Amino acid sequence: MPTPVHAFRALQATLLARRAVGMGTRLWLVTLSLSGCVAAFVYWQVRVPLDGTLHHAGPAAATLRLGLTLAASAVGGAIVAASRQVTLAAQPPGPEWLALPIEPALVAHHLAREARLPALPLFVPAIASWIAGLGLLSPLTLLLLALAFVLVFWLLTRLACTLALRATAAADGPARRLPAAWRTLTSARRPARTRRVGAPRFRREARWRSLARLDRIVSLRAGSPRARVAFTALLLVLSLVAWFAGSDPREQRAQAFAGLSLACALLGAWAAWRAAGDPPPALRPLPLSLADSWRARALPMLALLGVVLALHATVPAVPWQARLGLALSWTLPALLVPLLGLHLGLSLPGRPRAAENLYYGWLAAGVIASLSIPLFGWGMLIAAFVHATRRLARWNTPELA
Repeated sequence: MPTPVHAFRALQATLLARRAVGMGTRLWLVTLSLSGCVAAFVYWQVRVPLDGTLHHAGPAAATLRLGLTLAASAVGGAIVAASRQVTLAAQPPGPEWLALPIEPALVAHHLAREARLPALPLFVPAIASWIAGLGLLSPLTLLLLALAFVLVFWLLTRLACTLALRATAAADGPARRLPAAWRTLTSARRPARTRRVGAPRFRREARWRSLARLDRIVSLRAGSPRARVAFTALLLVLSLVAWFAGSDPREQRAQAFAGLSLACALLGAWAAWRAAGDPPPALRPLPLSLADSWRARALPMLALLGVVLALHATVPAVPWQARLGLALSWTLPALLVPLLGLHLGLSLPGRPRAAENLYYGWLAAGVIASLSIPLFGWGMLIAAFVHATRRLARWNTPELA
């Protein structure tokens, strides 16, 4: 009779086999091609600076540089694993595990392995970085770095999953004495907070204004949209404060643009989440059009970004002609990125997580393309925007229709 440990190993092997078959030949070829492109890009980005460090600072500095690069990949894997663990805790596989005569530690270990699986693609840049050290560092040093990376990656991802599981499996009362895995699988692990709500009032206003007011209420109460709005506001403030940090105008401009770009990226994530977050069965009967849904999110975003760009144009660090040109040149990226998230959200109704993942995927592809060929990433984002805009006709149609 197989033990529970062997049963979980068989389950893991079966899941991996089904996922591998489900990807299909074409998707595997695309994945391998993208992995090869990423590996080649990372190789040259690491090889040249590592060679310069070796010739100017010696083998010790080059070893430290390569070690820090590998450590960054391990930390990225831990972040991905923790994020996946939080997702599994927010949407648990179900309380069916509770009916099985198994130890909680086995379930926690299985969930941790499921959470650590998406972190494995971080091995691609790590291996490319390690290969970049061939011929520059001694074989013994490279062997030790490889072993240290595998050990650190395993420890960090496991620690990240454990901490994420305990942080998301909060409970009150006697439930706190349950193991973290059981609290995660129990649907009633979080007590419901009651709040007195005012009596409903019927308003006479435009439909898009009503939808915008709903977005504002949900964004201030719900966890995911509220976090994106809060971080967006913080980054917008930091982008303005960056003009007063440092003495070099070029450095100040770069810091301000970086803060504005990150704020626009999070604002686009909020738009994707809210545009696709409402359940389609609840929205389809309402007298809402695509224009109403678009205006409810686009107009507040455009107003916010217009105010921020106007404030950037009034900073005293540069002459007024340069300030005006700066505001005009930043308008295109400030509009393109949030509207891309909005159009992706509108084209995937009822699937906010898929819309947000696709949005982040396009942003990552744009960043990698810009690092390879200057300004090529903006061409990719424009193409993504055109593609998402063409899909707007599906905003109120089920995906299978």
